[in-house]
Amino acid sequence: MTAEWDLIAVGAGLAGLTAANRALELGQRALVLERSTVPRHECASRTNGGVFHVGFRSVMTDPDELVEVINKATGNFPDPHVARALAGHAARAIEWLKCFGTKFVPLEPTDGWKEHTLYPLGFHNKTTMEWKDLGADRLITRLEERVNELGGESIRGARVSGLIIEDGKVRGVKAQTAEGEKFYRAKAVVLADGGFEANKDMLRRFITSHPEHLHMRTPDSGNGDGMRMAEAAGGTLIGMEGFYGHLLSADCLTREGLSPFPFLEFLAATGMMVDANGERFVEEATGGHFTSNALARHGNALAHVVFDDAMWNSIGKHFFCPPNPNLVNAGGTLHTAATIEELAGKIGLAPEQLRQLVDAHNAKVDADRTKNEASAAARKSMPSYAKGKHPSQAFRTPPYYAAPACPALTSTFGGISIDEHGRVLHKDGGTIPGLYAAGSTCGGVEGGPEVGYLGGLIKALVFGVLAAEHQAAQKPNT
Repeated sequence: MTAEWDLIAVGAGLAGLTAANRALELGQRALVLERSTVPRHECASRTNGGVFHVGFRSVMTDPDELVEVINKATGNFPDPHVARALAGHAARAIEWLKCFGTKFVPLEPTDGWKEHTLYPLGFHNKTTMEWKDLGADRLITRLEERVNELGGESIRGARVSGLIIEDGKVRGVKAQTAEGEKFYRAKAVVLADGGFEANKDMLRRFITSHPEHLHMRTPDSGNGDGMRMAEAAGGTLIGMEGFYGHLLSADCLTREGLSPFPFLEFLAATGMMVDANGERFVEEATGGHFTSNALARHGNALAHVVFDDAMWNSIGKHFFCPPNPNLVNAGGTLHTAATIEELAGKIGLAPEQLRQLVDAHNAKVDADRTKNEASAAARKSMPSYAKGKHPSQAFRTPPYYAAPACPALTSTFGGISIDEHGRVLHKDGGTIPGLYAAGSTCGGVEGGPEVGYLGGLIKALVFGVLAAEHQAAQKPNT
């Protein structure tokens, strides 16, 4: 007789491993299926800065306030019950991690949101993706070890390719393994295999017509398998057009050493960003997540960030691993010119085009020196690390600079529509019995009209916990 599990977690990232760990603690039988055969596989849960926050607010913030943060950041995008679930269980989920030794330290300055950063630190000060033995790597390794310690099982090299559905209920999965196709039966399945960052067809369908110009600021582990399986079973996909992103040097598309940092969006917010036709196509002060999404959808998804020497030596030295001096030190292109007209020639624009843009920009700045009217409304929704610190500046100080920029994708926002327990919603109403989604596989939490970023780690953690707890509470044979 084929063994049956209480819960199968698809994907050995934070969401899947959290669901398995919590299920095992509640006396359930849990299995983790991971398609990678590498013991410490690269995934978004491992190769990140390890900061747990909710919309750039501390996870310990009052839940009512966090709900307001979520709604403001996303333009009221999430279902109210889903927003409340994230806000109401964030602190509890962090305390759960602490119960088995997870160590957090503040990342200074905390700015009110970086108090719970996984130890040890190290991700934030390099222009290359270095993650081994840092906090996030240690957490994922510990969670996978703990699955075995608690009596669960984790199988590598198993790529889940379909759901087992009987009488309208999900009763397991089928997976491709080195030994051929295998079937794993369970009372519930948690889809947690990541987003669709590595799937060029899905990127082209939902995000950009030029995926070749969209840099992956993350391992290419998410290929959308879980989303497609849920959709085939009657689930719905939501918010697929949005992603968590930043503006990076376009040189990162062809060379190493310019990702995950430095960001170019702060220079764009202070100066400007122009496309190949010499047009400004987005309000740059809306922040990196919004502007990177806008750039991905615009033209050929490439542009130039333009600024002057005063900006380069102020905002250019701001934030983690800033562009001044890291952009140049890492080999990124930085065009320099004594005049605006000369700079225009270096980036392929007619001199009068760039001059007109700069003059119009300066006129706006001069019209209201104390408050940049053009970006005031947008700046209200900016994260705390940028809000109110770096208003637009006039181009006054030569030399002038331009850096080629591309959108860089860290994780997709869209995915499977869920309820407050992580249950997958059916397109015809209700839920799909026995099917859950968590982490970057689920949608309807982040994104929305404001492309609001709430925090991929806390989303994975909370809905991994909630899915396991809901499954464990079900009566037998339901």
